[in-house]
Amino acid sequence: MKTKIFILSLVLIAGSCINQRVTENDIFNPIKEYVLLKSFQFNSELIAKNDSVSLEVWYLTMPKAEFNLIYLSGNGSNIRSAISFFNSLAKQTNLNIFSHNYSGYGLSTGTPSIEGIIKDSEIALDYFNEIKNNNLPTIILGYSLGGFVAMQLSHLNSIDKVILMSTFSSAEELEDYLKKEALPKIARPFFKIDIDKKLYSLNNIDVALNLEKPLLVVHGEKDDFIPPRMGKKLFELSKSKQKYFVEIKGADHRTILKDDDKSALVATEVIRFTNSNQVVSR
Repeated sequence: MKTKIFILSLVLIAGSCINQRVTENDIFNPIKEYVLLKSFQFNSELIAKNDSVSLEVWYLTMPKAEFNLIYLSGNGSNIRSAISFFNSLAKQTNLNIFSHNYSGYGLSTGTPSIEGIIKDSEIALDYFNEIKNNNLPTIILGYSLGGFVAMQLSHLNSIDKVILMSTFSSAEELEDYLKKEALPKIARPFFKIDIDKKLYSLNNIDVALNLEKPLLVVHGEKDDFIPPRMGKKLFELSKSKQKYFVEIKGADHRTILKDDDKSALVATEVIRFTNSNQVVSR
């Protein structure tokens, strides 16, 4: 609803047709603010991506950890955005958490790109595999755009299970949704969205069709930016014999991660997923 109101407001203010072209540069909103995570004893380091770019990595280890969690942020967010979720997890179980900031985010240098954030994550994951010093199950969790990265890395042998939170099916289907449904009918004649065809590479459908690893898809019931049916589609297409689809009641694209009560529900589902071997949609 908030998305629709914002777009309608733009139309009313402009008073004429708005043509919005979306390119690769537009989908990234690097958060440069450096925030200390006082809630946890996170370790942070800078590792080299290449001779000119460094990546900021964060990791937390807990005694008697039951699994490793690789967290991949969405656009316009960083590890700080997931603190409520991490708190909820830590209250319910012991785990190791590893994350990083994409190029251009936080203390990471460089400029983000679609190919670049995948490469960033591969390098960060290699580093984690070097330092983790355990044989615990490793779960990769991607939020929003981070879900795309998680899917791109899901084939790696070091990944045991996959979690998608508020993730789109494809940029092409998201474009269609924004044009035909996200906009109020009164605004549609005045607001044109044109997504650069290069962004069609943001496609999770093909990966889902071949994904056999255990999968959990979590989506906010009231997400009006990426509708729940997109997450449901990835769940249905997956070949996994151990998969869940869960809608978090009352949650939208933001509150599913940042609201204490909503993130606690997500944490419960994540922990349940670590010990599950069923196919469930609820």
